[in-house]
Amino acid sequence: MDSSPDLRWFNLDRLNLLIGLFLFLSFLAINRVRARNLDSIYIRPLPGLKALDEAIGRATEMGRPILYVPGIGDMSEVGTLAAITISGPVARRTAELGCELRVPCYDPVVAALIDGVARQAYSEANRSDSYIAGSVYYVSATQFAYVASVTGTMLRDRPAANIYMGAFYAESLFLAETGNQTGAVQIAGCDQVTQLPFFVCSCDYTLLGEELYAASAYLGREPDQLATIAAQDWAKALAVVVVLLGILFALLGRPELGKWLQTS
Repeated sequence: MDSSPDLRWFNLDRLNLLIGLFLFLSFLAINRVRARNLDSIYIRPLPGLKALDEAIGRATEMGRPILYVPGIGDMSEVGTLAAITISGPVARRTAELGCELRVPCYDPVVAALIDGVARQAYSEANRSDSYIAGSVYYVSATQFAYVASVTGTMLRDRPAANIYMGAFYAESLFLAETGNQTGAVQIAGCDQVTQLPFFVCSCDYTLLGEELYAASAYLGREPDQLATIAAQDWAKALAVVVVLLGILFALLGRPELGKWLQTS
């Protein structure tokens, strides 16, 4: 009896996955061309992003600072990268309106990057002389030492708006509840599912999960980021169509027609 293994270059049972991969890469390529040739790709506006201008304007009128908290993640966290991208448009808007921006950082590398982003944003707004050295600063890489410093800043300086963007963990409720008690407008974006309920309860606006990544693309307006968001939306729409077709085939008494689709 021949017991040699069945060697094949490709498992035909996984053909649907290969097709799905090629479809997504096609969506990405098409949207990259669109993003580079057109002015922009439309992304549905998020209420939390619309509120950023209002929050910064309110802080300017009250003569109080904006507190931007980029979470406690390091550079390996996708949420931290989104927080760094979002900090640029926030810094530029504070520069244009003449509002003070304060950014306490958990990670020294993140602090250095956001400091560079903020300086660039002030330069683009022709307000380089208004940038306050030390407004982006490193606090501590110990979780609750960082929380104690940030909440102390909230209670002492009473920022008019607190913006939380990035990776947050057990400290989320401490930060958001303290900010809520000071009466600040609070806007949060977090990709940690377990922490979202705390932000939803304590903040005025919350970006849920993938909306954080969409926010960085929406505000940064980078063609590649916009193309990625659009490609993901197309892929999700295709997945919904596949599921609906599977349900339709099952209702028609022909589930075998949707079997291949369902295995994807």
